[in-house]
Amino acid sequence: MKRIAILAAVLASAACLFSCKGRHHEAPEEAVQADSVLTAHAWTPVDPMELNMNPVENFAQDWMALAMGNSKKYNSMTISWGTIGELWNKPVVIVFVSSDRASKQMMDDNAYFTVTGFPRTKACKDALVYIGSHSLRDDPDKTAHAGLTVEFTEAGNPIFAEGRLAIECRKMYSAPFDLNRVPDDIRERMYAEMGVHTMYIGEITGAWEKK
Repeated sequence: MKRIAILAAVLASAACLFSCKGRHHEAPEEAVQADSVLTAHAWTPVDPMELNMNPVENFAQDWMALAMGNSKKYNSMTISWGTIGELWNKPVVIVFVSSDRASKQMMDDNAYFTVTGFPRTKACKDALVYIGSHSLRDDPDKTAHAGLTVEFTEAGNPIFAEGRLAIECRKMYSAPFDLNRVPDDIRERMYAEMGVHTMYIGEITGAWEKK
């Protein structure tokens, strides 16, 4: 078993792709499959201290799907920035969402968020590219077109059936970056045409893996 290392993921080349457009999803009633019994979908509960992952690799290279909302209205986006570790004596996940994204408002409005990691297959990578680069304004059924199936935890939070790892978090703290304190080279490169990111810290309240 592995303890979660306190690591910070750094941005890979996908930052701009996944930091600009909003992904606001109002789920069609017929498309909602609110099966809360995750074990029926081969998910196995796991202690956060025993998660089998490399956070830097999983966020920066593999990417993950950030989701929030409920069975009637949910939101998803692909992320390549993230951190997992310990804060205030609690296991936490930290994610970052740009003010340019429609996801930002739903992150603010909801008490929980989830991150889902996927197997390293071309189909899963293509799905993450799709939900990261398509808006529901252009594709009202983008989740299905990406080949992804949403399902919900017992607490009612969205994750993806195709994933290999799902982590549910209760939002504890959020704050936007202070651009006056961001290094000049990063500010000029990242924020000349992009909205500022907000950091969201969530306590891990549930975690599941597929063996």
